[in-house]
Amino acid sequence: MTPGLARAAAAVIAALALSACFYSHEELIGFWGADTPLQDGVWVHTPTHPDGTEWGGFTWRGELRDQRRRYVSPDANFPHQNARLRRLHEDIYLAQVPGEAGYGYGVLFVYADGAIASYHMPDCSALHDTAREETGVELEAEGYCRLTSLDQLETVMRAYLDARKDDLVIDGVYRRER
Repeated sequence: MTPGLARAAAAVIAALALSACFYSHEELIGFWGADTPLQDGVWVHTPTHPDGTEWGGFTWRGELRDQRRRYVSPDANFPHQNARLRRLHEDIYLAQVPGEAGYGYGVLFVYADGAIASYHMPDCSALHDTAREETGVELEAEGYCRLTSLDQLETVMRAYLDARKDDLVIDGVYRRER
């Protein structure tokens, strides 16, 4: 990877970490509640531009495998190390990614029998006030919404997806190479 592409990749990963505004202090998707729809193998990660087009090249390539119902890679800079997934509906999964201060949550769409996945990092400020009230989340001053249970996570993400179904931007794509 060229130095310019490495800097761009770091900027995208940092932006994704900051945009994951649904969070919890404790893990909401535990071992027994986790699903493993992705195939083990060598994968590439390509972020997308806000207009929905993919970048010209990938920002990460490496081995990805299910280890104790977490997705891990021995290769450096895997953007979603130790992620756990939980099926929300058919090919739509909740993604839980550990961070420095807890866990962030996103939505993953799985295709081609687990060989392709795209994801969206939801923005709780994009969820209408009424929906936040109905799901029991509050928009904090920093723009984050804290979740306290798996039921609440599932309810909030269903409301979010319903509200944003015509306006959902894909933040990145993973493809299995082999």
